[in-house]
Amino acid sequence: MSLLEDDTIVAISTPIGVGGIGIVRLSGPRSVEIVDSLFVGKRRISRLPTYRLTYGRIVEDGRQLDEVLVSVMRGPHSYTTEDVVEVNCHGGLVATQMVLEAVLRKGARLAEPGEFTQRAFLGGRIDLTQAEAVCDLVGSKTQLGHNLALSQLKGQLSQTLANIKGTLRKCMSLIEVSLDFPEEDIDFVSAEQLTQSLSEVSHELQNLLSSFERGRIVREGVKAVIVGRPNVGKSSLLNLLLGEERAIVTPVPGTTRDSIEEWFQVEGIPFKIVDTAGVRKSNDVVELEGRKRTEFHIEDADLLVAVLDASQPLRREDRLLARMLEGKEILVVLNKCDLKRVLTKKQMAEIYSDAPIVEMSALKGWGVEEFKGELVGLVTSGMGNFREGVVITNQRHRDCLQRAKRAVEQACESLAAGLSFECAALDIREALEALRELVGEVTSEDILREIFSTFCIGK
Repeated sequence: MSLLEDDTIVAISTPIGVGGIGIVRLSGPRSVEIVDSLFVGKRRISRLPTYRLTYGRIVEDGRQLDEVLVSVMRGPHSYTTEDVVEVNCHGGLVATQMVLEAVLRKGARLAEPGEFTQRAFLGGRIDLTQAEAVCDLVGSKTQLGHNLALSQLKGQLSQTLANIKGTLRKCMSLIEVSLDFPEEDIDFVSAEQLTQSLSEVSHELQNLLSSFERGRIVREGVKAVIVGRPNVGKSSLLNLLLGEERAIVTPVPGTTRDSIEEWFQVEGIPFKIVDTAGVRKSNDVVELEGRKRTEFHIEDADLLVAVLDASQPLRREDRLLARMLEGKEILVVLNKCDLKRVLTKKQMAEIYSDAPIVEMSALKGWGVEEFKGELVGLVTSGMGNFREGVVITNQRHRDCLQRAKRAVEQACESLAAGLSFECAALDIREALEALRELVGEVTSEDILREIFSTFCIGK
């Protein structure tokens, strides 16, 4: 996708499948012309005022393809800053595809992933962080994730970065005046004043960096893997958390042979919960493969939920599992507490000394709220309020901010060492360059291609 292309693009912007409406979206200089050539109605599309909707039919070579509503949004006051036309068809697999193909035959090009949003960025309507927020908004897994993406799209992060860049530019201007007029008997700025301003910038950058783990968790979710020996109630716990019979539950040990993955959310935090095959010695080929997959998920997990049976004493498999999980983040579940108790918390603490322990009955639904509270507590410990302040969610943002912070700290060190203001100026320019890259003021075509390739087609 060339950044200089100005042709007209088209894509189906609604999910493929049965639905009430399917939207075919066009953007580019020939959008109005192309749809006008296919549209039959009381008003020509070329004469339709912007932000208006009109009823009619899409007809090609005398054959009606669909009955539609067409809207026109003329540039630069549109999503892409170009002329945008949206054809609202009947939903389903056939109607939208027929209209799309007709538009392509008229000279439009099929849009690449994220190309509509890329044109909005290139047209100056949004910066790169806002463009990335569009992708996060579409892919958000919880309301909290939706709210974070929406605040970034509205420019909350952009404004914070603009304020930081403003402070750095002011420092640069004061340094440049001092360097340009060294013979003047005027102290335009002192090293102490510059250090104070730069220290404040460093603090603001650190606040943003400190929010990354919170943002990553909300954006990408937490992989929580349920592990334990066979028949301790792992699948029952999964079903309880999902509120549906997702996994087969029987009294037969080894019923779960393969891993089952599903999403659920607690307090706005998305969890990918994985039910795994029971850990035990076996010569069964299928069970051995299930064991391998369990070991893979254990290594890949953010958090492990170790389940034990409270109605039975500790077994060799329980102790083996505890050794496998050493050094991991663990939440221990003492399940089947509705039955006669044999295993106690004290005995559990012998093999899981530092992990929180929740007493439950997955079958009866006992202890589920305590379980969820402990789950969230482990994930959010020391991270502050997930709903307050500006939050970064993207590794690219983190990398740019780290570069900017290092440069600002180097500038402070130069000033503290009594070096020439020119040394500090070089570091401040490097910090500004990193922040400009973050918002897309200076970004290579390769980086843009990588960012927008993660979008869906039609957005």
